[in-house]
Amino acid sequence: MSTGIDIFGPLFLSYRQNDGSEIVAQLAWTLRAAGIPVWRDKDDLPPGDTANRLEEAIDGGLSGATFVITEDIINSSIVRSIEAPKLIDLHRNDSRFQLLIANDVAKGSGSPDYSAPDKLLGRVKDDLKGVDQSATSMEGLLTITRKALTHRMVQHRAPVEKNGAFKLTIQTRNVGQVYDRTGAQLDIRVRRSHHEKLPDPAGLEDLRRTLGLLPDAITSTGAGVVQVGGGAHLSVAFTLGSALPSSRIGRLEVIDQRSDVWTSGPESTVPETPALLFDVTKHSKAISSYDRPRVAVYVDLLPIRSDAAFERYLEEYGDSLAAHGVIRSPRRGLLDPAHAGEIASEVAGLIRQISGDHTNARVDLLLAVPFGLAILIGRLSNTLRVRLFEWDDSDASTEHSGDPRPRYVPCLEVRAGSTAGPITSVLLQSCND
Repeated sequence: MSTGIDIFGPLFLSYRQNDGSEIVAQLAWTLRAAGIPVWRDKDDLPPGDTANRLEEAIDGGLSGATFVITEDIINSSIVRSIEAPKLIDLHRNDSRFQLLIANDVAKGSGSPDYSAPDKLLGRVKDDLKGVDQSATSMEGLLTITRKALTHRMVQHRAPVEKNGAFKLTIQTRNVGQVYDRTGAQLDIRVRRSHHEKLPDPAGLEDLRRTLGLLPDAITSTGAGVVQVGGGAHLSVAFTLGSALPSSRIGRLEVIDQRSDVWTSGPESTVPETPALLFDVTKHSKAISSYDRPRVAVYVDLLPIRSDAAFERYLEEYGDSLAAHGVIRSPRRGLLDPAHAGEIASEVAGLIRQISGDHTNARVDLLLAVPFGLAILIGRLSNTLRVRLFEWDDSDASTEHSGDPRPRYVPCLEVRAGSTAGPITSVLLQSCND
């Protein structure tokens, strides 16, 4: 019989829909962006009697729960009579089960009313008095996410030691549901975009807030190897890699959708006998001594060559560049994952070279590479200031511009090593989808 506890299970979100839905939506996506699966009735409640389905979900195994306390929760018989008693009992009886509170009820001073959870849920014994409470501001929701992540990693130290690796997956195109989890330590899930090709701007903002938590989370488990699976937009894949730098994560393995393994290699370097072609074109633009120059690098390592989007990029951005470079393989075809580490090292070395040749210039990076390679290049990007672009050939792009060619759209500003996380700015907000 299930104990109701599963350290690989989701975090249950208990709330009142009338006035708690907006808070819970943001909390759910913040947790998912940090890699923590959640159970939320709107996304995960199957057909049937609500009370029975909720009991089945709770008994099926949870890692923890968060009560979102709003004024109207006093009128929720489901929360007061079913969810609260079961979740509080799990918290009392097993230290593996984490209970947190997002408190939206404020005192006259504006600070959270810490007595509200017990009062509104009808708990006469002050069951929740000692439970961690945070406000429902964005800062408060991030505090809850940080606490949930820390607790989850403590519970996962033993599995990581047993398996010899920390397992992580990422998806930017999946629906947010509790069933989309893999048994990994963390399953990072980003809001699915309504756009044909581009990621969701709000999802990128979720990542901006949470990705800085990832290195400490991984190292706290004592992991010597990190295995990454899933799939993502290439700008996100590169950024994930930049959050897992070689200085923090010793060995990184990316398992792609074909089960091929792309393994990290040496630090970024350009070998004496390069395996890749690198054509650099200098631009005549006069650069102010007060401005950091900008260069562009187009990494084209896919089997079929297609330069239309890059040519369009040069037409749109060429006047702002000190130089641009194109990295290609001398032979077209599928890359051999067995050489992924060396390829990523050389690509990162060439990007660093063109930046260094132009006074540590900022880099516009346009990637046409496999998912696994994008991650491995990203982890070698320390100290570089990178603006990442996504490829877009959607009908909306053509209708908006009147130009039938695909385009590269700026999505993220990234700087690996930043204490607040690698994403310094989300640029896609201003794009017309």
